[in-house]
Amino acid sequence: MSRTFERQDAPFPSDRSTSDHSDIPAPPLHTPFMRRHIRAAADHLRNDSEQLRQCSPEQQLYHHYIDAGEPHGPPLYAVKGEHWNGVCPGFLDFINQFTFRPEDMGYAECGYGIQRHRDFLHRLILAEHDLHSLLQGFAGRIDVGCLAMTTRMAMYDLAKVAYRQFKARWPEAAPVALVPTPSWDYRGIFKDVGFEVVYLPIRPQHGWRPNLSEWKDIIGDLRGLQSRRIALAVSNPQHNPTGMQWPTEVTEHLLQVCAEESAYLLLDDAYFNVHDPRTPIVNHLKALLQAFDQNGGDNTLVRSGMFERWVSTRPFGKQFSCNTMGVAAITTSPLLLRQLARESWINRYHCNTHNAEVMCAWLATQDAADWTVETGLQYARQKEHVKQFLVTQLGWPQEEICIGPSTSYMIFAVPEVYQKEPAGIDRFRDDLFYATGTMLCASLFNQQAPAPYVRLHLGSHPDIIDEILRRWSTGGLHYRQKGPFAGQEALKTPLPQQRFRTQAES
Repeated sequence: MSRTFERQDAPFPSDRSTSDHSDIPAPPLHTPFMRRHIRAAADHLRNDSEQLRQCSPEQQLYHHYIDAGEPHGPPLYAVKGEHWNGVCPGFLDFINQFTFRPEDMGYAECGYGIQRHRDFLHRLILAEHDLHSLLQGFAGRIDVGCLAMTTRMAMYDLAKVAYRQFKARWPEAAPVALVPTPSWDYRGIFKDVGFEVVYLPIRPQHGWRPNLSEWKDIIGDLRGLQSRRIALAVSNPQHNPTGMQWPTEVTEHLLQVCAEESAYLLLDDAYFNVHDPRTPIVNHLKALLQAFDQNGGDNTLVRSGMFERWVSTRPFGKQFSCNTMGVAAITTSPLLLRQLARESWINRYHCNTHNAEVMCAWLATQDAADWTVETGLQYARQKEHVKQFLVTQLGWPQEEICIGPSTSYMIFAVPEVYQKEPAGIDRFRDDLFYATGTMLCASLFNQQAPAPYVRLHLGSHPDIIDEILRRWSTGGLHYRQKGPFAGQEALKTPLPQQRFRTQAES
């Protein structure tokens, strides 16, 4: 992957005749990419308010570690999809050279984008999801919003629309959201709005793909109840955190369930193009629209009104390693997009249009297309590199590691000694950080965990990944380690730190 190198703080002097070398800068202890990661992790994890830190387990861990003097070296962060030093260099150059106009800086009237941005993303969705052949059918009826903020906001809007519609129909019943597990934090959205969350497990014994037979049993049990009814279901076909692709039958089944239950479907296409380009990508948006087109659009799915109850979300920050840009395509029916926009109007001012201006301009370049291929290959290589290290150096069985072709994540089982503990996933995360200064994601994405796994983000430069692996090996991590790490006591036993260059002697 092409990268630009960071300039040293000061050049080496040309005159080396002085005896004290006071004008020679201190040698770097880390690579330029590592130094950037260290600075950024400190910026994002430091929080001087003890009260605010209570909202973030990672910030609490970080401050314990800093108070102990960073015994194993600067903290390394591989948790929630940070991209501080992995951002596409071409995109960063593009942003730094971009010229805004005054009209790019005002509020937008519609929370789901100004017309020319929506038009551009509409064309992009048609092209990248291969929908042109369906334009005479339901693909010709879709609308596309340009959301200039995180897709989590669109999901909140959807949750509020779905909750209101549900309560109007079944005021005494509890609305249920069907959510895969492990998964991204859909629970945080839907439970907060008022849904009961029912989990659809994804298990390693099924190749980390949905087992529709098991899902049908869970859904069937729910459908026999009057006090709880399905109000919403989630499909995440390029799946976070496993990276595995789901067959289109999964979305098609959830679509049919939602049609029969007057429920809503969220198709979370967050990682559609964050993908190993050597593996064909599975196109669930196209499959969904083809389902509406069956029999020329004269079918029970259409008659159920389901076309007004589905949303596909596709952010672009993940594709270009720039999560804070927060620009996304929101594809749905014109009616539901209007309903989402109403929720947005009620709850927020519509800002960040300048981000949409930059992202749409960037998506139109050849560099953007090239990077999409390049970064997909890079993630695939890093996943394989980490897997081989875990297997050959740290004793992990191959079947206890999952590296799918999609996303910037991989998962692996916690060591055996942590697998029997009720809170073993989080304890392993904490203990590993205290023992090595490396932080990964635990139960946030693995609610009601069907298996005790943790998630590692691979968006950082290879230098950071290699240093994480070095610390794991030096710190004694092993799949069959005899006992758990020592908890906070491990802070008293510093690991050897890596040095890249020593000062020349006079």
